[in-house]
Formats: sequence, C-alpha cells, structure tokens
Amino acid sequence: MTLDASVVICSRERPAMLLDTVRSVLAGDALPAEIVVIDQSRSPHAELASLGSVDGCRVRYEHVATIGVSRARNAGVRLATRDVVVLLDDDMFVEAGWLEQLLAGRSHGAEPVIATGRVLAAPAEDGSGTVPAAALVTLDRPEVYRGRQPRDVIAGANVALPRALVLAVGGYDDRLGPGTRYAAADDNDLGLRLLDAGATVRHVPGAVVLHRAWRPRAARVRQRWDYGRGKGAFYAKHLAPGDAYIPRRIAAEVLARTRRAVGARTATVVAGELLAMAGMTMGALEWLVRERLLRR
Repeated sequence: MTLDASVVICSRERPAMLLDTVRSVLAGDALPAEIVVIDQSRSPHAELASLGSVDGCRVRYEHVATIGVSRARNAGVRLATRDVVVLLDDDMFVEAGWLEQLLAGRSHGAEPVIATGRVLAAPAEDGSGTVPAAALVTLDRPEVYRGRQPRDVIAGANVALPRALVLAVGGYDDRLGPGTRYAAADDNDLGLRLLDAGATVRHVPGAVVLHRAWRPRAARVRQRWDYGRGKGAFYAKHLAPGDAYIPRRIAAEVLARTRRAVGARTATVVAGELLAMAGMTMGALEWLVRERLLRR
C-alpha cells in the first residue's frame, strides 16, 4: 500500500546509516509515495542515487552544496510533490506500521494538522561506549495542542507537516539547527511559528521510530553546550516587549534544570545542566547582538 505523503530524510557524511533509514522505510507495511533524500555530504553517494522506485515509492536523491539541517529540510520540503511532508533523521529506524499510524493522526477535517509520533531509543548495537540519543519523544498517550504551549510539542523528526503551511510561514530558519552557529532549536522555532499560524498538533503514540545511539560519550559535553546555545537563540528571537510568553518559558526551563542539578547523584549530570544553562545565556546574548542590534 502506498500513502499520499513525501518522506524527507536529510543527511551529511553518514551514507551507511542513511541507507539503513531508507531501507527501514521501504520495509514498512505502507510506503510513502516518495522518499526525498537531501545529502549535504562532500561527495554524492552512488548507491543512494541509484535506488530509483521501489514498490511504487519513488526514491529521489538530491546532493546539495549546502551545510545545515535547516537548509536541507527546506530543500526537501520545496522538492516534495505531496501535500504532506514527513520528516525523519538519518539515524532512525521506523516500525512497520509507523507511517500509516502517523498519517491517520492528520484525519481531522479541514484544519491544518501536524501529527507527531514517539521517538524511542534503539537497542544498543555494540559495546562501543556510545550514549543514547538525546532527542527522544516518549509521551505514550494521545494529546492535542492548539496555540502556544508551555513546552515544545513539535519535534524535528517523526512529524507529518502540511507542506503549504510550512512554506507559508517561511520554512525552517537556516540560522538555527545543526551545522549552524546556533546548533539546535530549529524545530522549536518552526513549531512555535506553526502554532501561531493556527495549526493543531496531534500526538500519535502508536507511530514509533527508533533513534540509534552512535555518538561517543565524549560528545555529550559538546551536545549539551550546543543545545543550550540554540535554545537561547530561539528564546532571544521570539522575545518581544510586553509578551510574557518567552520569559515564562525561560524561567520554567532554568528552574527545571536547576532542580535536576540540585537533585543529581553524579557530577556529570550537574555539569551537563550547568553547561546547558551557560549555553542558553551565551546563545541568547549572541543572537541579540548579531541578529538584532547589528542587523538594524
């Protein structure tokens, strides 16, 4: 069975993992009408470029000379030919019934609906000392969100988006996200703009993808810092006079991280929370200077 959706997968210098992800989608109970692969690697990968069509699903491979996940996702959304775009990362496996469940979450009248699913940790693949993926979505009950939320409810992957609405709000901000100065919060930023534009978000816990653990443990420190910088930039971007929403979000996150640090049993957890908060401060200050003051 082929479903009327485009699955977009972005990648850079991880051809083997990317191929695993594509094959996982092609092994599902239902296939998308097309898979759009945006590859930002230094050189194109012939095996991916030669996949063609599989069981009615067209695999389109595009090698692009850009850097940054936001740029790649924007390219994928623009190239997609279907009204619904489903985003995956290149380090994920999908469960067999994933796509059908995710798209069923969008069947609610004429309103613009975004469907999200769960992102769970994949089983350990070896004993190489890797750390579990950080960007997990574990909520196991259905939820519906409208309007601004006290937390981020639209993840970067395992999400079905209305293509026209994403383009209408300007797509991903290519100043945010992996591969940029502010290496996170690209999904938080787009999610807030989509909610502000009137979209409804429906969480579908039965739509499950597995996020592989491949980063070495030493990368956790940099990941905490990068996450904090991106989140700080996101907060600074949407900070507006007379609007208490962003100050409330900042206060809630700082309080939560402080509590985790105070209650932590290991110095590693304490250091991680402090590093994330320091990154938030630096990211926010740098955004205010570079993107607001210097661009006036």
